[in-house]
Amino acid sequence: MKRIKTKHLVPTLISTLFTLCTFIVFPANAGPYGSETQQEGGVNDSDIERIQVIGKRPRLYFRKQIVKAEDNFYELYNQLTMNNEFKIQCRKEFKPYSHLKHRVCKANYTKTIRDDIYVDSFAFLMSAAYAQEVKFRVNHMHKKHLIAMATTVNNSQKLKELLIKVEAERYKLVNYKALIALED
Repeated sequence: MKRIKTKHLVPTLISTLFTLCTFIVFPANAGPYGSETQQEGGVNDSDIERIQVIGKRPRLYFRKQIVKAEDNFYELYNQLTMNNEFKIQCRKEFKPYSHLKHRVCKANYTKTIRDDIYVDSFAFLMSAAYAQEVKFRVNHMHKKHLIAMATTVNNSQKLKELLIKVEAERYKLVNYKALIALED
C-alpha cells in the first residue's frame, strides 16, 4: 500500500469524498437526472413507490418549551412582586419514595413555614400532626398568594403575555399526548 504524503492528503480526501457523493446522488445505471432509467423501462407511475417522511417532535421538546416559558414568566413575576415570600423559585427535587428528580416551582413562603414550625424531635417531624400543620399554613398563604399573583398579572401586559405563552405550551403538550394516544 502506498503512503500518501501529507501535502497530498487534503486534495486526495476531497476528491475521494466528491467521487463517493456522485455515486450516491447519481447511481451508475441512472442518468444525471435519475429518472431516465425508469422512463426507458416503461414503469407506470402508479407502480412507483413514494416515501413520505413525517417528522414528529419528542415529548421532551414540548417539556423544554414549557420550562423556558415558565422560567420567563417567573423571572418577570419575581421582578414585579414586592413581597419576598411570594417570589417563586424553581428547582429539581426527588419525588417521594423515588430516586427520580422532577421540577418543582414553589413560593418562598413554603420553606419559611416549614422553618418556622419548631420541631424538637424527629418523631414529631414525621408525624401526621406536623404534616397537617404545614398543610394548613401553606393553604392559608396560598390563597393570599393567588390573589396577589392575579393582581400582579392584571397590572402587567407583558406578564399576561408570558402567562398565555406558558398555557399555550402546556396545551401543545396535551394535544401531542392526545395525538399519540390516538395513533396507538
